[in-house]
Amino acid sequence: MSDTTIYWVFAILFLGSMVGIGAYQFFGLRSVDDRDERAFDFWIGEGDVPGWWTAASLAAGWLLLGWMTWQMYLWYTYGAGAIWLFTVPWILCTVGLLFVPTLFRRFPGVSIPEILRFRFDRLTQTLLGPVQSFAYLTWLAAEIYVLSAVLSRPLEVEVITMAVIVSCTFGTYVTLGGFRSVLRTDLIQFGCAAVMLAALTGFGIQEAVRRAGSLAAIVPTINETPPMYADHFWDWDSPGLSYMIAAVVIYTPGFITLQGAWQRIMATTDEKEAATGMWWNVGFNVIIVVLMPTLIAVAALVIFPPVGGEVPDAVGSYGYFIFSSMITELFANPLVAGALIVALMGMALSSVDTYVNVCAMNLTKDVLEPLVFERYDVSGTTRLNVGRGVTAGFIGLALLWAFEFPGLFDMYFLSSALLSATTAVAVFSVFSKKTTTLSAYLAIILGTVGTFLFFFLEKSELLFWLPGWLTDSGLAYGVIGLAMAVTGIAVGIVYGTPPSDRVLARYDGAYFSGRREMFEMNLRMKEEESG
Repeated sequence: MSDTTIYWVFAILFLGSMVGIGAYQFFGLRSVDDRDERAFDFWIGEGDVPGWWTAASLAAGWLLLGWMTWQMYLWYTYGAGAIWLFTVPWILCTVGLLFVPTLFRRFPGVSIPEILRFRFDRLTQTLLGPVQSFAYLTWLAAEIYVLSAVLSRPLEVEVITMAVIVSCTFGTYVTLGGFRSVLRTDLIQFGCAAVMLAALTGFGIQEAVRRAGSLAAIVPTINETPPMYADHFWDWDSPGLSYMIAAVVIYTPGFITLQGAWQRIMATTDEKEAATGMWWNVGFNVIIVVLMPTLIAVAALVIFPPVGGEVPDAVGSYGYFIFSSMITELFANPLVAGALIVALMGMALSSVDTYVNVCAMNLTKDVLEPLVFERYDVSGTTRLNVGRGVTAGFIGLALLWAFEFPGLFDMYFLSSALLSATTAVAVFSVFSKKTTTLSAYLAIILGTVGTFLFFFLEKSELLFWLPGWLTDSGLAYGVIGLAMAVTGIAVGIVYGTPPSDRVLARYDGAYFSGRREMFEMNLRMKEEESG
């Protein structure tokens, strides 16, 4: 039996088990008697997840293969300067999430736009929903492409073929079981990712030590053929000061308000468990999401050093092949390599299932529900079926986009800048009781328009009139979009109508515990709007 055949056996068994979990959750969802609550459950699950599970699920959802590949590529090309482009913003993100449960578990929204609805109004929800849906669609497309590119080499298939296979798999189990499927497959995928990353880290560093001669010789060996954009490995400002500052500014706020994280916080049993989960999340992320991929990238710089100042084929454009090349280089036994390839697949599926669920939720819950379902009293059964249909539709859209993939840098920077300039600014404004509904409108509109407008101006090289230190970063559009959104908040506070006593009372309101309480509180607050 060939190595490729063994890899396929592992892959088929794993993908089949994921679909089986989705089918099981489909019947679990049918056990919810109230049809409206069943449709609610599709997006939030049973609402009884313990804190450690929330953290594991969140870490799994954040083990985006594209993120990990990009993070490793940054270290491979910038050396220690990569900390400003990913590591620092990500760690700040995990710390920022520690402050979420205490305030926002009083606002029983499934999505961030719905949470903001209970602080501002329904229009805020419908304005932000499509923006988030677009941002996460870019991530979904990026993850599908990177997963397919990574797996296409060991499985010896075309990238497009691999993209269709994995999309049909995660699309099936998410469409069947909704967020329930995401939460349960996450545990398996988290275990897969942890084992694979630990194996590649340990054996990768061991191989780097063998080739360098000693642990202390690793950095000197790297410096013989240094990272492409650095003078040496410890070149901490290799990206350039303006690029470093702009990356931290436009990344960090968007990272803190990633929808997948907030969805899991709201799905946790109660606010205490949610707070505990965020502490677990700090540990999981620092060790598994940040430290291990960084060490793998360091090992890759020794095992697959740059050739003539260029990235070698084993690493690939944007680092697409680091994972698969490390697996096949370090593990000669096809059974071990096959198991690790499945673990790699699990790591990627934990992200794509999260983001197809988020894309569909932001359109269904935040646009169709307030504009159509609530207005025309659409039944719970129809809401659920529409949600499933929208989920399937986003898989098709992501596949089309993935086939026209523009590259990781534009995909991640643009979408992160957009989230920072819209979602993050609106969410952070909730910590102030002075923020008005006009503030939220202006932040979302100005943040969206500013980010897109200046992105295209920058790509067209029409920002020559801006200061050189800003345009040199290549991220001027993100900084300007964020500044415009913050300006919108300030203008809204001055000219908008102050929030009502009813809305302000929610800052001291009760927490919900479990899906049923959340569902009832959600309905009650919506009824108060019409009252």
